[in-house]
Amino acid sequence: MTETCFRMKGTTLTSIVLEIIDFDPDVFESQLEAKVASAPQFFTRSSLIIHLQKTLSATEFELLIALCRRLQLQPMAVKGDVAELRPVINDLGLADISQSKTSDSDINTSTADAANQAEARQTGAKQAEVGKNTGNHNKTPSASQVNYSAPEVEATPVVPVLKPAKVIMRPVRSGQQVYAEGSDLVVTASVSEGAELLADGNIHVYGTLRGRALAGVKGNNNARVFCQSLDAELVSIAGQFIMHDTVKGECWKKPAQIYLEEDTLRIEALV
Repeated sequence: MTETCFRMKGTTLTSIVLEIIDFDPDVFESQLEAKVASAPQFFTRSSLIIHLQKTLSATEFELLIALCRRLQLQPMAVKGDVAELRPVINDLGLADISQSKTSDSDINTSTADAANQAEARQTGAKQAEVGKNTGNHNKTPSASQVNYSAPEVEATPVVPVLKPAKVIMRPVRSGQQVYAEGSDLVVTASVSEGAELLADGNIHVYGTLRGRALAGVKGNNNARVFCQSLDAELVSIAGQFIMHDTVKGECWKKPAQIYLEEDTLRIEALV
C-alpha cells in the first residue's frame, strides 16, 4: 500500500494588508519605500495581501506588484476590485481571495471595511435566527425589518470563550512561530529575535520578549501582553501594533504590560 505523502491543514498566519486607495506609480513608490524604511525588520520579506479599492489596468497592476517586490515585500494574494485582473493575477502566481473571509486592521487606526460590515450583517442575521429558534418571537425582527444592505451596522463585540492556556516551557528560537488558538499563551523562557508569538487571548512571557508578540489576533480588544523584559520587534493587540522604536522609548528591558485603550496601545511598567 502506498503511504500518504502529504496532508492538507488549515492555518492562521499574520500578513500585511496593503490597501490601494489611489495609484500614481512615482508617489506610490516613494511612500511605500519610506514606510518600509521606517521599520525594515517588520516589513522586509513580509507576506503581503493587496486590497484593491479602485480599478487598475493590467499594466498598472503588474507595475504595482513589481514595485512591492523591488522593496522586498512578498505579495501572495489579492482581493477587492479584481474582476478584470484574474488572468494577470494567475500569471503573476498570486491568489484571488476576494471571496474569502478575512479580518484586517489598518496599521495606524482601526477600520471598518466592507468585509467587516458584511460580517456584522451576518452576525445580526444569525442572532435573529437564534431568537426565532428559542421562541422569542417578539424580539425577532421580521424579514421586512432586517435591512441587509444597510451601509452601517453595529454588532455587539463577541468575547471569545478561551480554552486552557497553552504553556511553552522552552525558549522560542528565531524563525519559530507559536500560536495559542482559542486560549492564552504562556512562555516560561525567553523569546528570540525573529520568533513570533500569536494568541487569541493574552500572551505572558516570563523572560525577555524579543521577536513579535500578537495577542487577540481574532479581534479580542481586551487581550494583553505581559513580559519580564520588554525588547520586542513588534507588539500587537487585535491588529493595532507598535514597533521596536516605540518600545525602546517606554519600559525598555523592564517588566511591562501592553494593552489597548480606545484604539491606542499603551505600555505600562509592572511594579
